Amino acid sequence: MRSSKRRKPKTRRRLVRIEQPKDIPYSKYRIEWTDALSDSGWADDREFTKMKLAKPINEGWVFSKDKNSVKIFASYDKDPNTNEITFGDRTMIPTSWVLKMTKLD
Repeated sequence: MRSSKRRKPKTRRRLVRIEQPKDIPYSKYRIEWTDALSDSGWADDREFTKMKLAKPINEGWVFSKDKNSVKIFASYDKDPNTNEITFGDRTMIPTSWVLKMTKLD
């Protein structure tokens, strides 16, 4: 007798557009960049040759951008009484390391 496996029904992926909050004066971006890689362990020449730069991707609101750096944050808190914004998950990337910036909102 042949065993038959039950197949899972295929599910369709849906693209869901998430509205960006309009209560802060910053634009949201996806930033692809190159990062340094270091290793403090011992390695032979083959392992050393295999080392590659890291290619991280960050998403967040751009706080500032100039010729030296891009500063982004991924979370924030806004005081309802004073409208003061405090920033969390902050990252500062050298501009020369940025490969691509895509505006999300």
